This record gives sequence, structure tokens and C-alpha cells, in this order.
Amino acid sequence: MDIAVHPFLAADVEAALNRRYIVGHEIAVGGQGAVFKATRLALPDGTDAYDVVALKLNLYRSQDIRVEREITAMQNITHATLAKLIEHGHCEVAGRHLRYVAYEFIDGETLAEKLKGGPLLESEVLVIGRDISAAIAEIWSRQIVHGDIKPSNIMMRESGGAVLIDLGAARHLAQEDTPAAQKPFGTRGYFSPEQAREVRALTCASDVFSLGVVMLQCLMGRHPTDYHQSGLLEGLRASGGRLAVNVNLLGRLDKMLSGRPTFRPNPAELSRYFQTLLQKMEADFARGAPRRFRVVRD
Repeated sequence: MDIAVHPFLAADVEAALNRRYIVGHEIAVGGQGAVFKATRLALPDGTDAYDVVALKLNLYRSQDIRVEREITAMQNITHATLAKLIEHGHCEVAGRHLRYVAYEFIDGETLAEKLKGGPLLESEVLVIGRDISAAIAEIWSRQIVHGDIKPSNIMMRESGGAVLIDLGAARHLAQEDTPAAQKPFGTRGYFSPEQAREVRALTCASDVFSLGVVMLQCLMGRHPTDYHQSGLLEGLRASGGRLAVNVNLLGRLDKMLSGRPTFRPNPAELSRYFQTLLQKMEADFARGAPRRFRVVRD
């Protein structure tokens, strides 16, 4: 959606939400709607508030399933690696009946934007692996699979760290028999092999695989299969290309990218492992010791 034909005016949105929000600039605009940076001045009951939020306005009723999945997944979750759900509801904006969702505003940029600058440093990739695997572990503790882990769904905080956003494709095991759960969402090129085969009983191992694809993309500076899902159907080997990367990181990525879900690491253990690698890297750097890399050639 071009910004020049954007259907929302800040004044209309503010009026629709009873002047409880001051609506600022657009963060993102697309065919499904728009996201604004906004300041919430009051709760729905009129109680004073002061929150800086990302305010999402969804244009079409066809997106209701995604919105409901996201709200269901994020209610009552507070974790540093997940954007906090602030408020949600319905409103009338210039004659349109819309669903809105307000999230904690993350000061930073998406990983997709960051990758436009080329490959990331190994330390940056370890931070992404540590934080996003922690986010996967947190939602899996509630039997939720994210289902759409990709660079545009990862925010890089300006202050440091990574945050997983957009649970519109989330699948809750307790709701697997509902019509909403039967409708597949996600992004090809990041699907796990079992997700591509439309296996219904997905686990956190599917998200671990997708994170492995993202981390390998960060190290390479390009998508490892040029976004072709067919190249991921049997799994992938991170150690199969030309990467000057710590052998332990490559080995863990190989496990994350296994074609068999049961061979992939537990996300909570994975987060701790990446933190250990990061601490060791920082300690080696502080001592002035050379970093040990293995160059893997085709």
C-alpha cells in the first residue's frame, strides 16, 4: 500500500479511540493495514496512562483469524524477548469497522532492515540466537508455536538485544481442532520441513528450524536457498559452505537445521548455549586472545 493513498488519518484514528491516543508517524504500511507509533494517554476505563506503543490497525475482516491468533498467543505474556501486548479492541475509523492492537513500542529496526547492510558479525548473530530461542522457549512453555520466524518479524533493539514480534501465524496446541488452527500461515523459505508438509502437530522444533535459517542468512548475508522452500525439505547444513565461523556455532546450526525435528536442540538450552558462546567470545576478546574460526569450503 503506497503511503500516498494510505486510508488512515491520525485525527480520525484519535477520534475513533476517544482521544486516548496521540497518533504519530507510520512505522509500517501494507495491504493488510498500518502500524503507527502512538502515545496512549488513558486506559479504556479512563484511568490515566502513558505508554509509547506500536498501534496496529487491520483493514480487512479476512485478517481476523491472524489477529485473534496473535492476541490469544500474547495475552498475559511478559518477557524481554517478546513485544508486550498493551491493549486491543474494535473501533470505527472514517466509516470502517477495524480491529486494533497496541503493542509495546520497540525502539530499533527490523532484522530485515539491518540485513540490507550485508552479513552480520558473529557476535550479533549469537545475540539473535540467544534472544529469539529464549522467546521460542517462552511461548512453547504455553504450548504455542510462532510459525513465522523470519527477519521482518525480529526487532533489533537500539539498546541491544532482539525481540520476536507478530504472532499472527501462531498455533496453540490446545486449539488444533478449531477451524482457525487448520488454516496455514507463515512464509515459504523459512518453513521447517514438517511445516511445509502441513503437519498439524507442530512443536517448538519447527520454530528452532526457522531460527536456524534466519541465523544462517545473517552469517551469509543472503538467504541460504534464495527463498526456495524445496531446498529446505531435507534439512540444511550450515557447515556446507564458505563460512569463517566458530566451529561450535556451525555445529549447533547444523543441529537446528536437521530435517528431523527430534534431532533439533531444545530452545531454552539453545539460548543458554548461545549465551555461553557469547561470553567466551567476549572473554577471549578482553584477553586479546585470537578467536578460533574454522573456514569451511565447498
